[in-house]
Amino acid sequence: MQIKESKQGGVLILTVSENLDSSTSTIFESRVLAVIERGERRIVVDCGELEYVNSAGLKVFLLAAKRLEPLGGKLVICGLAPSVLMIFEMIGFARIMKIVPSLDDALQALGGNAAPA
Repeated sequence: MQIKESKQGGVLILTVSENLDSSTSTIFESRVLAVIERGERRIVVDCGELEYVNSAGLKVFLLAAKRLEPLGGKLVICGLAPSVLMIFEMIGFARIMKIVPSLDDALQALGGNAAPA
């Protein structure tokens, strides 16, 4: 798993690639909690390069969203592959988290600037 970090229009973008599973979820969890701790409140997790996620990885998304909520922050997930989106929908995450198709949609949802066309 790789995590790339960038910022656009005051929104932090974490791009996660490869697999998010039992062996990598602790790394992702540490990174997400660290950015929240340093004051980030508008976070996009771009999953366009994510190939697989299991329950350990899913738990990190839920933890991040719950950590941000009382701080007035928001997490938006974008770019889920159809197989990964199906998992998010099956367990009900699509009803409790903001999931959008593209990074531009995620930035708009958080009031950041969409990338120029």
